[in-house]
Amino acid sequence: MKVCVVLVNYHGAVDIAQAVMSVLIDAPDVEIVVVDNSDDAQEWRRLGSLLPPSVRRFCAPGNIGFGQACNLAVENTLAPFIFLVNPDVRLVPGCIRALHDALVADPRLAAVSPRQFLDQSCQWQLPPSWLPTALRSWATERAIREPQVAWRLGRASYAESGRFWCSSQPVRQRALSGGAMMVRRSALLPGELLFDPRYFMYFEDTDLCMRLRQRGLHLAMVPDARAVHAWRNQPHKDGLMAASAHLYFEKFFAGDDRWMCKSRTVMLGSVSACYPFMSFPEGGGVQLPPHWRDAWLLELSPSPLVQPAVAFMGKGQHVQEPVDALAHFESAPVFGRLSCLSLPYEPSSCQFFHWPSGSRVRASGVSN
Repeated sequence: MKVCVVLVNYHGAVDIAQAVMSVLIDAPDVEIVVVDNSDDAQEWRRLGSLLPPSVRRFCAPGNIGFGQACNLAVENTLAPFIFLVNPDVRLVPGCIRALHDALVADPRLAAVSPRQFLDQSCQWQLPPSWLPTALRSWATERAIREPQVAWRLGRASYAESGRFWCSSQPVRQRALSGGAMMVRRSALLPGELLFDPRYFMYFEDTDLCMRLRQRGLHLAMVPDARAVHAWRNQPHKDGLMAASAHLYFEKFFAGDDRWMCKSRTVMLGSVSACYPFMSFPEGGGVQLPPHWRDAWLLELSPSPLVQPAVAFMGKGQHVQEPVDALAHFESAPVFGRLSCLSLPYEPSSCQFFHWPSGSRVRASGVSN
């Protein structure tokens, strides 16, 4: 396979080494490039001591950001397929082959991602990536203030996420996460950089997906490819996220004043409770009615819209508090939705839970 795996380091040599090890276990002969953004001689030496000699290292001229570091790596490989892997990603054997084969099989595909899980046991799935638009921004702002809008948006999001989580075949996507994404090099225009260098961190992958889609190319999640992505909520990076979001919307939606103005107007309104949230029962967890027990879904999200959300699909009569999954949200508030997969989605048939900011649970795991 002519694949180059690209990782970017920033004071995380141990994580990088573990990610590289998972790559080598999956595909021992692939090319691996690590770009070090740490601007630290000791970190550079640590990387050298932890990584196999076959891994090519590049020392960036300072912390140039994730996108620029990836561009540096792409400039230094001729591989026709570029696989971006975050330091907190661990590949499940067979991942690289499945992604590579999906791209080879369908020339319309420009990029693919694996099915990603939050936990090592591959039970909690990460959500599909959204493609932000001015219209969706306006609808989301309305939804967190108007329950009826939240219910309509929630129904559409629930259906989209359900197809993503349950599919056994590649699923077309509007966007993919750069945390684990394989890109066909020939999908880029001659001389075009992989990522727009104006993004320091965040939204560079969304920008790429938008450009690829504007050319009529496709994106997909390949369920036969699996990876563990130990995502954690990091509110201290919200400023970087906001700056990149501003750049993205100015670049692609500067002329769409109607929806952007509507969104800003709605943001002045008060936030409403979208769903009837309650505290998760202490001790005994949730006892399910008989008709739920064949297939139920528990979602957790930092948003009161419960989207995007990580998801656990289970069977059985009992649901305990998901302690391990909640830990990934740090001290942020968490909103949960418990639903029956065999019933049509209606908010009135779901159970909604809320863990306030700073609270932590007492039980252990999710069980049947």
